[in-house]
Amino acid sequence: MTRAPTHPASLLLIAAGFIIWALAFTLLYGGLSVGCAFGWQAMTMAGGNFLRVVLLAIWAVHMIALVGLLIYCLRLPRTGDSTPAFTRKAAIGTTVAALVATLWTGFPIPALSQCV
Repeated sequence: MTRAPTHPASLLLIAAGFIIWALAFTLLYGGLSVGCAFGWQAMTMAGGNFLRVVLLAIWAVHMIALVGLLIYCLRLPRTGDSTPAFTRKAAIGTTVAALVATLWTGFPIPALSQCV
């Protein structure tokens, strides 16, 4: 029995979505803490306060990165030498879950006050 050759980075592809989510989560909460400490909520920019604009920009960049990762995963060949079918399906599933988690994490940004 021979094993299908796999690319070493294919397992990283499964975790990539949640790595992006963790980065977004960390930057959002770090940005919130720094912004509240330096009074960014009092500054205005682009029709809103500066802190909200910064947090929305961080959130949007990570959402775009996750959508790009999802498109990349969907375009992987269904069967091939470099990526097994299971790895492709698992990467798509975890990327969708990370996309939903990132959407849920950033959803309150436009609606709630940042600094209490």
